Amino acid sequence: MARSLRVVDLEGAPYALGLRHGRVLKDAVHAFLDGIVNVHRNNNAYAQTERESLIALCRRHQGFLQSFSPELYAEMTGIADGAGLSFEEVLYLNAFLELEDLRAPSLGGGLLYAPRRGCTSFSVTAEGGAQGRAFLGQTYDMEKYYEQFICLLRLRPEKGPAQLVVGLPGVLGLAGLNSVGTGLVINKVVASDAAPGVLYPFIVRKALAAERIGDSLGAVLFSPRASGMIYQLAGGGAAFCAETSASHYELLEPDGVLAHTNHWLTPGMRRFETPGWLSHGGSMVRKQVAERFLRSRRGALTLDMLKELTRDHTNYPRCICAHGFPEEDETRAFHTVFALIMEPAAGRFEFCLGNPCENAYNAYELP
Repeated sequence: MARSLRVVDLEGAPYALGLRHGRVLKDAVHAFLDGIVNVHRNNNAYAQTERESLIALCRRHQGFLQSFSPELYAEMTGIADGAGLSFEEVLYLNAFLELEDLRAPSLGGGLLYAPRRGCTSFSVTAEGGAQGRAFLGQTYDMEKYYEQFICLLRLRPEKGPAQLVVGLPGVLGLAGLNSVGTGLVINKVVASDAAPGVLYPFIVRKALAAERIGDSLGAVLFSPRASGMIYQLAGGGAAFCAETSASHYELLEPDGVLAHTNHWLTPGMRRFETPGWLSHGGSMVRKQVAERFLRSRRGALTLDMLKELTRDHTNYPRCICAHGFPEEDETRAFHTVFALIMEPAAGRFEFCLGNPCENAYNAYELP
């Protein structure tokens, strides 16, 4: 089944990009803002999850964002003005994954909702792909609530490369690629050293604004990050997997292929694991399933094979193609809200809105 995806074209200087974003998606931005607090409230029984208390928490990041990228800060200001919201409200929307950290008991949450799970990402270098083609992809798993808001931003900035970015209304970006052939995908981890710092959407967009893969990697590794994240990047014949916490990082390099899920693999990063973040072994299952799939086909992997991987139901419903439990509503049920397989060198990706086992992929190209 093919499903429609809203595509928004943005062009110009940073503030102009944001202003059009806010104006075109104004109704969706307001709807997303009005409903997202219920996601945090329903998944954390004891932490303060009223809108104003959450916005107050997000203010801690503001100075870091302005210093890290004045351009993206101006773009976010434009989003707020275009949507008729305060800057702090748009800041709150961009902190949606950092606010996930509140659920872990050691970081303020009183109760971690038991059926937690998350994204599966994968990298296929030229050595792993058929005919030397390199791919980068992921399933992006969040509460089903988010699925209705997923959109695609086609960016032509005044300076720097064009970008094709998966987004949410009011949010700078979740994953994407640029016109110099760099792509980026992620997995969420909750680090015990989480602190005020740079939010993940800022890091994604600064990495994609770079002209070289090394500068993209530098934006990931050397930013004062607010939280933990796994970033997989590829471009220019290089590929990296960066396991990060707020203050530390370790690099993994794909040996033709590499899969990652929601737990750290390197001993140096495991010391930052937050107790209670993972409540079951689903992340380990998805990692093993994805890695075996990729390694067994190394050197022959195609786009269609990778689509098949994103539909895998091993350990259902806590699987690569994630599904919620029957008793869960959309604010609790973890689903694959989109799947993405990009070919950075070709400047295009295949995108599936919702579960890949039920919905079709469609191709999108850079503006």
